[in-house]
Amino acid sequence: MKSIRIELFVLTLSLIWGFYTLNLQAQSTLAIPDTTIHVSDTLYYPIYLEVGQNDYLYGIVFQLMYDSHQLDLLEIITTGTLTKTNGAFSAVNNQDNKIFYSLATTNPIQESGILLILKLRPKSARNGQIVITEYQFNELAVQTQAIRSNVLTFGNTPPILVGLPDTLYLNQNDTLFFALGEVIQDSDDSFSKLDIELNLTPPVIVVELIDSTENLLIYSPMYVGEVVLSGKVTDQEGLFTDFSVIIIIEQAIANESFAEKSEFFTEIKLEQNFPNPFNPTTSISFEIYQNSHVSLRIYDLMGREVEVLLNKYIAKGQYEFSFEATNLVTGTYIYRLKTNNGVIKSKKMTLIK
Repeated sequence: MKSIRIELFVLTLSLIWGFYTLNLQAQSTLAIPDTTIHVSDTLYYPIYLEVGQNDYLYGIVFQLMYDSHQLDLLEIITTGTLTKTNGAFSAVNNQDNKIFYSLATTNPIQESGILLILKLRPKSARNGQIVITEYQFNELAVQTQAIRSNVLTFGNTPPILVGLPDTLYLNQNDTLFFALGEVIQDSDDSFSKLDIELNLTPPVIVVELIDSTENLLIYSPMYVGEVVLSGKVTDQEGLFTDFSVIIIIEQAIANESFAEKSEFFTEIKLEQNFPNPFNPTTSISFEIYQNSHVSLRIYDLMGREVEVLLNKYIAKGQYEFSFEATNLVTGTYIYRLKTNNGVIKSKKMTLIK
C-alpha cells in the first residue's frame, strides 16, 4: 500500500511539473517597446520581463542585438531592476552590437518588471531595430522566434565622412580627381546643398571643387612636397564637420636619360609597369644603385594602401615584382617606391576588367 501511494505521489508530481513546464513556455516572455527619440537626446531603453500566471522563474538567458549604425551603447543599467532581485546572480556582456544576458536566482521571480535598462545615444537620424534573437527560461527549450521593436530617431545630424583617406598622392604637373561627393554623407541635405570650405597650408597648389561632378581637382604645376588640405562641411541647419587630408606631391622627372647620369637622381629608377593597362596581372620593375631598405606599395587614387609588394632591406641591383589585382575594381592605381633615404618615385597604372 505504501509503495502504491509513493508511485501515485511521484506520478502526480510529474503531471504537475509537466503542466508547469508547458504553462511556463506558453505564458512567460520578454518584451521590448517601439520608441521614438530625437537625435540630440539620450535613450533609456527598458527590457521587460512578463511573468505568466503561476510561473516561477529561477533562470533567464537572452541574446539581444541593436543597430550600431544608429545607436551607441553608453551603459547597461541594472540598479533598481529585477536583475538585482535578492539571491540573484547575473552576467551581462556587450560585444560589438550584441548583448548577452544571464540570470540565476535562489528566490523565484513571480512578478513582471524591468530586467535591465540600456542607455543609448543616437548617432544618426534613421529607422532601426532592437531585436531579442533568442531567449530561455529555467532549463526549458530555447525560444528562437525573434522579438522585434522599431526605434525611430528623428532630427538633423551633422554631415559625416565615410572612407576619407589620411593621405593623397600625385606627381608634380599631374592632375588628381578626388571623389569628395562619395566621402561626404548627410541624412537631410544633398551634396549640392552643403556648404564646403577648403583651405591649404601652405597655399602652393591648385584645389578646386567641380560641383557638377562632386570631385576635387588637385593640381601642382611647380610645388613638390607636402600640403595639408583642411575643410569644413556645413549643412543647411548650420551643423558642420571638419576634416583634413595630407597631400604629397612627388617629383616628376621629365628627362630620364639625364636622371640616369645624375648622382642626385640615380639612387633609384622606377619603370612603367607592363602591360599597362592590365587585367589582372602586371609586372613592376625598378633598379636601386646602392644597398637600401626599400618599400614598394600600391595605392588607390584616394590614397588608401591596397597592397605591399616589398618592405625590406635589399642589395643594389635590378628587381621585378608581379602584382595581381584579382580583388580590385577597374580604375587607376599608383605604385610607389621609397628608400630609407627618403627618395620617392611613383607611377600610375590602369586596371581594366
